Amino acid sequence: MPGFVRTSRFARPAAFAALALAPVLWPAAATAADLFYNATVGLRVNDDARFFLNLTNQHYAVPESTAVAVVNRCPRPQDDYPVVMLLARASGRSADAILSMRLHGQPWVDVFARSQVSPDVLFVGMDRDPGPPYGHAWGYWKKHGHDGDARTALSDAQIVDLAKLQIVSGYYHVSPYSVIAERQRGSTVERYAVVHGRPSGHGHQSHDAHGQGHDKGHGHDEGNHPDGN
Repeated sequence: MPGFVRTSRFARPAAFAALALAPVLWPAAATAADLFYNATVGLRVNDDARFFLNLTNQHYAVPESTAVAVVNRCPRPQDDYPVVMLLARASGRSADAILSMRLHGQPWVDVFARSQVSPDVLFVGMDRDPGPPYGHAWGYWKKHGHDGDARTALSDAQIVDLAKLQIVSGYYHVSPYSVIAERQRGSTVERYAVVHGRPSGHGHQSHDAHGQGHDKGHGHDEGNHPDGN
């Protein structure tokens, strides 16, 4: 941030505090040049949801121009954006194509089906009944996951919640059950992310839907980024 370096000696103490706290408060560095961060500031979402949007963006290493265009088109960005990016990564389709299906009024279960993505991606790391609020969805998936019925049984709200669970557990490299334990104590996935802050060393990695980190340009998901490139 060369501009800040040149002018920092003239800045007020409050400005120094804001700059010092920015990397702590947001998963990605929040600067005047960060287009996605600025886009989320303009959204009508609460602070926890804004934090989670930035975390999602960093998790999937979405190109800034793609991220800004997609998040601004989401009717409910705090819920739509995480599912769009999870599906884009899992399907190999562009984030724009995923969102367009959703904007045509299709429920998320149909978007999954048209994208040829199994609901299995929503239950990675969950080998036993997680209990509320995911137990009902998990039980149906465990029983019917390979005959198609599990997909149709999932509501939009369940898919959104499960997608966020996968994203936060993958980002922090923790078991989904660790996040679920906090949910059962009355927290939200977004609040879990805010409390845990930004892990060191995540600034230069992207993570797939299974919670495994890869350096950009390497690993089994090479060329399969949410922008479709």
